Amino acid sequence: MDEVVGTRGAAGVGAGAGNEAGVGAGAGNGAGGAAGTGADARPADEVVGISHLTVSYDGAEALHDVCLSVRDRRILAVIGPSGCGKTTLLRSVNRLVLEEPRAQVSGQVTLRGRDVARMPAEELRRNVGMVFQEPSPFPFSIWRNVTYAPRYFGSTPKRELDGLVREKLELVGLWDEVSRDLRKSALRLSGGQQQRLCIARAIAVDPQVLLLDEPCSALDVNATATVERALARLRERYAIVVVTHNIGQARRIADEVAFMSEGRIVERGTAEQVLDHPRRDETRAFLAGWR
Repeated sequence: MDEVVGTRGAAGVGAGAGNEAGVGAGAGNGAGGAAGTGADARPADEVVGISHLTVSYDGAEALHDVCLSVRDRRILAVIGPSGCGKTTLLRSVNRLVLEEPRAQVSGQVTLRGRDVARMPAEELRRNVGMVFQEPSPFPFSIWRNVTYAPRYFGSTPKRELDGLVREKLELVGLWDEVSRDLRKSALRLSGGQQQRLCIARAIAVDPQVLLLDEPCSALDVNATATVERALARLRERYAIVVVTHNIGQARRIADEVAFMSEGRIVERGTAEQVLDHPRRDETRAFLAGWR
């Protein structure tokens, strides 16, 4: 994504269709980490690598020189105050930020070592699943929601689609609730069910990484707990990045945490280190507001 300015691309269908967490990942913005070894020292299990990423809109920076790693089969929680660049960071991974005509982008984002700016849009969207803040099921049946991307890409034989639907709905804890009525409109589900359906849809083509932008902000306590249990199961298969304002949620589900402020990674490390033993005054001040 080197010096790409105002580039726009097709949104694609893929896993995300719908409306330095890594310890030892690098020093990046000078953020405290367990093994600050430089932005070019990447962990062997890195799925997404972000190097010196800066995003500006009409000259105003939304992200500044961000370096970060997302590691396989771990949950990275990105926390920070509103407007600090968390969502822009997610949208940079799946290249949605490049579809915004005012965006100016420099730096690089890689997926399994490949520059996402050079990947075909459909291949990228197939490998980067995204779930948005508000549940956004497609306005047709539960079955069609889950099978939409596999049918579009032709990645699953038709005779195997029913089995895929069951597998993905079981992973998100929804199968027992909807298995007798898969032809029901997804819009008739509760908010928590809709969000879990969106997660099932996002993983239907087995992406390399799953991005979730405040996935529980519109849900009640019980629905939030159900989604968190689903994410714990999904951690065994995927790299996951969750943007959240809920520090309790980050504490419950995250392996690693990155704290952002004013477009920078201030601190990153294990969840225990960042949330219980933060090194930076800015991190401590932010967390104090949640206690």
